[in-house]
This record gives sequence, structure tokens and C-alpha cells, in this order.
Amino acid sequence: MMNNIFNFFNYKSVENVLSDAIKKNHSIIPTDDGGGCSHQKALLMSVLIAKFKIKRTADIGVYRGRSLFPQVIAHKLYSKGIAFGIDPYSKDAAIQFDKPELQHILDEFILNTDFNELYERVSEIIESNKYQEHCMIVRKKSTDAVSEFINKKIKFGLIHIDGNHDAKFVMEDVHNYLPLLEDKSFIVLDDVSWNSVKPAYSLLKNEMILIDEFIYENNDFALFGKGFSVTQVNNLKKLFKKIKSLKV
Repeated sequence: MMNNIFNFFNYKSVENVLSDAIKKNHSIIPTDDGGGCSHQKALLMSVLIAKFKIKRTADIGVYRGRSLFPQVIAHKLYSKGIAFGIDPYSKDAAIQFDKPELQHILDEFILNTDFNELYERVSEIIESNKYQEHCMIVRKKSTDAVSEFINKKIKFGLIHIDGNHDAKFVMEDVHNYLPLLEDKSFIVLDDVSWNSVKPAYSLLKNEMILIDEFIYENNDFALFGKGFSVTQVNNLKKLFKKIKSLKV
């Protein structure tokens, strides 16, 4: 299966199905000062899940679910796996200090946001779309949730790190969740152009293979892989380039 994984016609079919599903999902979930997820990043993660039949993924920093639900859709349609959405949905956990030029925007966002309402809205989407079999919300800080995964011997084929962007917390997420990766797996790191994220980016470059990155205005992220052959890495680079070039 791995040798045929990048068959063009298969890829195109999966890409189109997932792209349409993600557009529909994103149409009901807004992007705001609290965060979001681009179509390109959502499509990349969902195609990886579908093509590699990834059974378990982790989404650190769920917020409204723009990055979580594309994973859930790919699990439901293709891998029959599950996405764990990790988010405490609390004001305290959302406080950030390492981006001073955005401090007033972040402070106002936290002050005016009802995090319980956000959690309830995400839960409603799960229930109304019958996603329960393929999605579980872990309402904890990522540092607290990791022990639960360790105790249950849960490992992941893909982890999306998009929680609190202060350097301390991004580094904690990388340190805590790297050991939970399967032998062949991916990490998608959000906002790699932020100074507070760069230490984690550098660490991942040392620990994994940097497949590629996408940096454009407010849409930037990097894909790292582990356990793949040179041929597979080259194919992953082609996949990333194809998705990166999409006009949405």
C-alpha cells in the first residue's frame, strides 16, 4: 500500500472529497482573534490521515475546531480512527505574553470570550454530525492530558501543535508529545514564523525530518515527519507542494 500511496488518481479523488468536506465544515466555523486553521493546513492533515490510514491523531489547541474537524472527517471517511482534541477551554490557559505587538488584542479576546460556550459549541458539532466514534474532547491542559495518554498507552500518527504560543508552553508540548509518536508519524507545528515558536521549530528539526513549511501572511505552519524513507520524504514534499499551491 505504501508504494502506491501517492498514486495520482487516488490522491486527486481523496483530495477533492476532503477539500469539499472541509470547505463545508469551515463555512460554519469562523476565524477570529482566538485562532483558526487555513484550508491548506486542514487539507494537508486530512489527506495524510486518509493516505496513511492514521488511526489516532492529537489536536492541541482545539478552540472552535477548524483544525480538529477536518481530522475527524478524514477518520470517519477513510481511516476509521479517532482524533483527540486537547483544550482546557479556560481563560487562565489562554493568557499569552510572548507576542507583545498583539498583547492588547489577545487580552481583549480573553476578556470577552466565554470559553464554556466555545466548548459547548464544539460538543454540539460533534453530536449533530455523529462524530462521537471518531472524536474525543479532552478538556485539560496538554501538560495534564499527556499522563492520560501514557497511562492508556495511546500513541499518535499525527500531532497538531497549536496551543498556547508562549515559548515555554510550545516547548512543553514538543517535549511531552514527541515520545507519544508512532514509529512512522507526523507533527504539524503552527505559526512557525513567531519568535516564541522558533525554539520548538529548531528542536523538531533536530529530532525529525522537516518535510516543508508554508509561510504566507497569517497562514504559516511546518510539517515534520519521522520514520520515512528518502523516497517517501520526497513524495511527501510533492504532496505538500501540491496542497500549498492550491488557490482557495
